[in-house]
Amino acid sequence: MYKHHSHIILSLLLIAGLGFSSYAQKPRGKEKRIAKKVEDHIEYLASDELAGRGTGSEGEQLSAKYIAAEFEKIGLSPKGEDGYFQHLDITTLRIAQDQSSLMVSKQVYTLFKEFYPLSISADNGDYKGLAINVKSGIKDDHLKYNDYENVNVAGKAVMISMETPEMNNPHSKFAAYAGIAERVKIAIDMGAKAVIFYSSNADLFPSGDLKKTDNIVGIPVYFVKKDLSELKSPEVDLTVQIMALSAQASNVLGYVDNGAEYTVVVGAHHDHLGYGENGGSLAPESGQIHNGADDNASGVAAVIELARIVKSKSKWFGNNNYLFIAFTGEELGLVGSKYFVSNPTIPLEKINYMINMDMVGKLDSTEKVLLINGVGTSPAWQGALDKASHKKKKIADVRTTESGLGASDHTSFYLSDIPAVHFFTGQHSHYHKPSDDPEIVNYGGEAFVIVYICKWMEIMDDQGKVEFTKTKDESPGRMSFKVTLGIMPDYIFDGEGLRVDGVKADNPGEAAGLKKGDIIISMNGKPILDIHDYMEHLAACEPGQEVPITVKRGEEIIDLTVKF
Repeated sequence: MYKHHSHIILSLLLIAGLGFSSYAQKPRGKEKRIAKKVEDHIEYLASDELAGRGTGSEGEQLSAKYIAAEFEKIGLSPKGEDGYFQHLDITTLRIAQDQSSLMVSKQVYTLFKEFYPLSISADNGDYKGLAINVKSGIKDDHLKYNDYENVNVAGKAVMISMETPEMNNPHSKFAAYAGIAERVKIAIDMGAKAVIFYSSNADLFPSGDLKKTDNIVGIPVYFVKKDLSELKSPEVDLTVQIMALSAQASNVLGYVDNGAEYTVVVGAHHDHLGYGENGGSLAPESGQIHNGADDNASGVAAVIELARIVKSKSKWFGNNNYLFIAFTGEELGLVGSKYFVSNPTIPLEKINYMINMDMVGKLDSTEKVLLINGVGTSPAWQGALDKASHKKKKIADVRTTESGLGASDHTSFYLSDIPAVHFFTGQHSHYHKPSDDPEIVNYGGEAFVIVYICKWMEIMDDQGKVEFTKTKDESPGRMSFKVTLGIMPDYIFDGEGLRVDGVKADNPGEAAGLKKGDIIISMNGKPILDIHDYMEHLAACEPGQEVPITVKRGEEIIDLTVKF
C-alpha cells in the first residue's frame, strides 16, 4: 500500500528550512547546511588538484575516490563491479600507423598525402578484392532513391563519392546524407566489407583527425583525395592499422536497498575537460585547467546530498530502491552512462526511472530559470511537476522540454526505454571555459534545487512502476551539419527566436558580427522561432555559402551576413 505525501513534503521542507512563498530567497535554517556541504564538495572537485577531471586522468580517479568515500560515509552499499567502482577503458588517443595501406587498380596511394582513415573506421582490418562504385551511396525508400539498385556489394568494398545529388541546393532532400556515418551504415547494411570515400574537391574533404569515438564501425573506412568516379569495379587491396591508447576511468555507484521491486537511478557526470586537450574547450587559449565547477561538480554535489537525504529518511522513500551514480566520460559522448546501461549492475527492467543533474549550480540568472528536460518520457512527470511547482511554492521559473534526447546522461537511459529527466539551471558565459570555478556557483540556489528534486522524488515514489513513453523526436531524422556558426545557444530562452549566449572566437558567427545576447530571428530568409528551427536551417547550409541572418539586438533589428 502506497503512503500519502502531505506530511512528508511538509517535513522535508522543514528539514531544508524553506519557505516557498516566492522565488528562491537566501537560504536559511538547515538549508544552509545543504549549501555548505555542496560548497565543500565543489571546492574539492573543482580544485586545481584534480586538474579538470579529464576522463581517464589521475584527477578523474581522485574524483571517483572522493565520491566513493562520501557514499561510504553516508552508508550507501557498494553497487559497482569493484566495490563502489565500475571501471571502463577509455580511448585517449588514436593514431594511424604506417602499416595502413591502399592500392586501387594497382596504383599505390600514400598515407596522409593521398588517403587516410576516417574516425569511424575500425582500428584494424583488411580487404582484398573488388570495390563497387555506388556513386553517392544513398539508399532511401522514402526519397525513392537507391544507388545500390541492381548492385550486389555483399562481401565487397564500396567506393562512394563525397558529392551528393543537388549538392548546390541548400534545401536538397539529400542534405541529410552529406555526412559520413549515415552512408557507411547503409553500406554495412548492404553487406560491404570496406568503404572508400573519394573526392578531388578540397571543400568536401572530411576531417583526417581520428577522434576518440565510441561509434567505430567494424570495417575499414578510408578517404581518397582523388576523383575515382571513372572506376566502376576496380581491384583494391587495403589494410588499416590504427594504434589506440587507453586509460582506466570509473563510474561510482552507491545503493539504498529498501527491499522494493524497482530501483530509481539518480545520476550526474563527474568528469570534465581537463586541460581542454581532448576538445570541447571554448577558451581562447589552450593549456589551461578547466575545473568544471558548475559542469559538473554541481551535479555530483547534488547526487551526494540527495543520497544523504534519501538514506537518512529512507522510510519516506521506501517504495523504491535508489541507485546513485556518478558517471565518467560524459564529455566524451556519454561514455560512462552508455557503458552502465550496456553493463548494468542491476537489471535494466528493474529500473523505474532516472533523474539526471547536469549543471545545477547557477540558479542566479536574471530569469531564475530551472529547466527540466525529458518530461515527455512518462506521463507521470507532469503530475510531479504540478504538485512540486505550485504557483505559490515555486523556487524559480520552471520550464520543461518533452524530448528524451539531449546532450547528457539521461539520454542513455531514455534510449533503453527508461523514463528519464534532466535538471539544468542554464548555460552561461563560463561554460567549457577555465573560468568555471567554484566562485561562480550559487550554493544557496543549488540547495533550493536539491530540495526541489527531493520533492519530485518523494512524489514519484508514490507512483508505482512509472510508464515509459517515447517522445516526438524518437525518429529525429538524419540531420547532419556541414557547417557551424560557432555560437552557444541559450537553451533556457523561451521567447521567439534563438538567443546567443556566447560567440566562439575565429568562427563564422564572430566574423559576421554576432554578439552575446543577440536573438536570431531569421536565417536565409526563413523565420527562426526556436532552437529547432535554427538547427533545421543550419543543417541546410553548405560550406562556402553566404547566408543572410537577422538578429534583434536590444530594440534594434540588424541584418548580418555569415559566410560558412
